[in-house]
Amino acid sequence: MPKFDATEVVEALEWDFTAAGVKAKGTIPEPSDAAIGAFLDGIKKLYSSAQEGGLVPDLSGDLDPAQLMSALAALTGEAYVKFQADLAGLFAELCGNTPTKDQLLALPLRVRVPFFGWVQREVVSPEAEPGAGTAVVKSLASARAG
Repeated sequence: MPKFDATEVVEALEWDFTAAGVKAKGTIPEPSDAAIGAFLDGIKKLYSSAQEGGLVPDLSGDLDPAQLMSALAALTGEAYVKFQADLAGLFAELCGNTPTKDQLLALPLRVRVPFFGWVQREVVSPEAEPGAGTAVVKSLASARAG
């Protein structure tokens, strides 16, 4: 009888920062819909606040972390440090504080930004992908028929 097994559909959200010089690794617990909603609201508020202060240009539509970081190139000094801390706090909350805000801020920026992108792809906007889990993908006989 066919059955649905979640372990065959998605992989654990495991992370390891040791290669980046931060002695931390773990697994992000699956965020609830409420946590994802709070994260998205927080990102919008953070960006709007920076935009209202004239710190970043107006960008329409949904932003991914790479676009957001590009828009923030104008931020400098304390405004930049505060924005990074606020952004790390939002991601830490989304991740159930696994990793923590401090662990995220300890990462070099060129590791932190791809991590944020990975979390967003996996948690906020996941897509079904062949082979995304551990199941073996089998070709159907009808697919081979000419």
